[in-house]
Amino acid sequence: MASTAHTNRRHLRLAAAGAAVVTALTVATAAASAPTPMEVQAAGLVRLVAGDHGSGPRAGAGLRTRSGSGTARSGDSTGPRSQFPGFVLDRGRYTSFESPDPGVDLFPLGINDRGQIAGEYIRVGPDGIPDSESGFVRDRRGRITVVDVPGATGTETTGVNNRGQVVGAFSEDTPIVNNSASPHAYLLDRGRLTRIDVPDAVGTGANGVNDRAQVVGGYDDADGRTHGFLWDRGHFTTIDAPGAVTTVAIGINNRGQVVGQFVDAGGKLHGFLWQRGRFNTIDAPGAPLTTANGINDRGQIVGNTLQDLDLAGARGFLLAKGVKGRFIPIGFPGAPRTLANDVNNGGQIVGVYENPKTTPSPQPPTHRR
Repeated sequence: MASTAHTNRRHLRLAAAGAAVVTALTVATAAASAPTPMEVQAAGLVRLVAGDHGSGPRAGAGLRTRSGSGTARSGDSTGPRSQFPGFVLDRGRYTSFESPDPGVDLFPLGINDRGQIAGEYIRVGPDGIPDSESGFVRDRRGRITVVDVPGATGTETTGVNNRGQVVGAFSEDTPIVNNSASPHAYLLDRGRLTRIDVPDAVGTGANGVNDRAQVVGGYDDADGRTHGFLWDRGHFTTIDAPGAVTTVAIGINNRGQVVGQFVDAGGKLHGFLWQRGRFNTIDAPGAPLTTANGINDRGQIVGNTLQDLDLAGARGFLLAKGVKGRFIPIGFPGAPRTLANDVNNGGQIVGVYENPKTTPSPQPPTHRR
């Protein structure tokens, strides 16, 4: 039997967490007319990696460069082959992209002002289920740099700032970081890797980084509870939303404003904005579940609405005027589901969508005895 802490981490470390969400989308899509419940409960968008307490520079990360365009604008007659391509939304125009390797899915999670995109480089098996992963950084020309922490069995990259610093998480026991019993966070700066672990935490990881190298994420304590955190040059601050049973911090801007998600005592998922110790809850009107994933220096926030934790009805949104503004929907044209994961200071939004050209037709539901 899995430990409580391990089980909770797998329930919560998902948000836009690529390999887990690709698994969720694949399982749900291949199922009958309704999504199949995922192995991890909070699948949709609770990107629950965590981390803090930098322990000093380590050996440089293994970096490999792959090239290839893998880019198409919406309306392209050929379009991507991937079931879950990434996209950039810029001034109303969607541009999709994917890996030049047909055996790899890219799951973009962060974008900086230079148009560099960070995310998960997911190797998919013949059944469409991820079997291993690395991190990646993609430049504006489509060139992909694959990131692997030396000695790790699996690596995720979750955010990149304007200095080119990258954060993420890695595993030393499983090829998929989400399945690790004790993942670790890292900050990668010009080839120098700083390992980040919350003292006494069961598992740690990082989700976002600003230009001051302030890092946000989440961690699991020994009792299996998940907390958000802010790490600032070795100083660790816990972020727990009032009344929450689970909190995770996902994005941070240069003003120190933090967005993330929390689960209340009734099991409902909410987004939040945290600044100077004060919380604002983010709930989209009419949406059963809401997440908040990214925030830029203008206070614009992106996130997602969900019908349930299996990603049914997933749609992105933009709060162009912050928490007091209206929810502007984000949906890749024709896509059954869209996830919005980050926004830069130029207003460019990065995310992932379900390719309608590869989505199987619904099958009759399977009745179980």
